[in-house]
Amino acid sequence: MNSELDLFSRTDEGDVEPIPPIRILYLDTETTGADPNSVEICEAAFLLTTYSGFDRVPDADIVFDALVMPSEPVPPEASAIHHITNAMLEGKPGIQEVSGDIRKMVDAADFVSAHNLPFDITILRRQLPDVFGGIAPEMEIDSLRLARHLWPLVPSHSLQALRYRFHLDSGIEGDAHRALFDTLLVRALVEKVLSEDSLRRSDWREWAEFARSPLNVQTFSFGKYRGKLVEDIVASDADYIRWLLKQNWMTEGYPDLYHTLLKKTGDR
Repeated sequence: MNSELDLFSRTDEGDVEPIPPIRILYLDTETTGADPNSVEICEAAFLLTTYSGFDRVPDADIVFDALVMPSEPVPPEASAIHHITNAMLEGKPGIQEVSGDIRKMVDAADFVSAHNLPFDITILRRQLPDVFGGIAPEMEIDSLRLARHLWPLVPSHSLQALRYRFHLDSGIEGDAHRALFDTLLVRALVEKVLSEDSLRRSDWREWAEFARSPLNVQTFSFGKYRGKLVEDIVASDADYIRWLLKQNWMTEGYPDLYHTLLKKTGDR
């Protein structure tokens, strides 16, 4: 870590000890579609923010934001969301051409954070495996999961809905669904979460663990009980719940629901 970013605290004995800074890499990608297993990036933003504890270190941000040329044209349906057109991408570099700048930020990061992080990280690992292949699960902080943990009854946990609910865009200029604007929103959301619940987590590692911990699922998102309350179905159709808990695809595809059912039924 850079010595100029090292901060200090005083111990009970009066000695000064360095507090290692923590660097969070916030990120967002705009893509050619919705399937993370096949789409390509057409815009990427990375914001490396340094913290002393949970306090942001001023004037230490490192920012990367670029339009990048995918191998295939951006469909109109994708442009309708992020308003990035093929004309805007003419002459832009491919994602591999800017990977060196991105790698420097990734190598400096202690944690990475995005809203619905699995979507972005799946694409980045596929398109830049040498850069993002080493990101361990312990380094991931998904702001979507943090929001769902902290505010389970909020009607929508989309980044833009949370933006308006909590005024996350205060002081942020730009347009929704553009990479840097959304990256700044992610940072604002994570810092909002920290301010709401700072007494419960002592360090960033605990926050990362909290984000990964199982969510309490309220309703079914599939099958014959789609949209129904989990609590009601546990009470009314025990045979179906027992069957679900025996399915291997539950732990792989619906781990939060699986843990919710275990908790509600007392199974092990």
